[in-house]
Amino acid sequence: MCFLILKTNLMTLKMKNSILIALLICFAVSNTQAQEGISFGPKIGANFSVLDTDNIDASEESITGLTAGIFLEVRSASAFSFQAELLYSEQGADLNSSILTEEINLDYLQVPLLGKFRFLKIANIHAGPQVGFLTNDLDSQNIDTEKFDISAVAGVGVELGKLRADLRYNFGFTETIETFNAKNQYYSIAIGYELF
Repeated sequence: MCFLILKTNLMTLKMKNSILIALLICFAVSNTQAQEGISFGPKIGANFSVLDTDNIDASEESITGLTAGIFLEVRSASAFSFQAELLYSEQGADLNSSILTEEINLDYLQVPLLGKFRFLKIANIHAGPQVGFLTNDLDSQNIDTEKFDISAVAGVGVELGKLRADLRYNFGFTETIETFNAKNQYYSIAIGYELF
């Protein structure tokens, strides 16, 4: 009789453990699926840009411009994700030299491709390459500008619900203005909103 009671109790305990394990697995799977997926939305902010030049005759001051566009992020179950953006970006500098004194305004259509790593649940660091296509240099008729710009992006961000903000540093590899051996360089701050 005692053996039957002990056997029944063991079966009940195994059943409870099985149910508990099944519930834990379901919770883990649903939690993982909630973290995976695609998010999309608009973003807007400001650039604080200069033209990095090795011409010792040239001095410059930064100018402030608009940055705006959309982002598309692909999330995995891990802390890593991939984000692509399409941005309109106003850049340039207030340049002074013996050859030219002019505020140079360069407008780009940019495509950053970023790897992101999340930490502390709301924060992230991100970095990656960026390709830019010059769309406007109407205020810079006295200089030769390169129509294609390759650069790198590094930054930090926070995400609070659907709202996100990031601070980035961008440094160019392409000589934007050959006369001055000048490359794009700027800081940007932007906010975005996740539509889905």
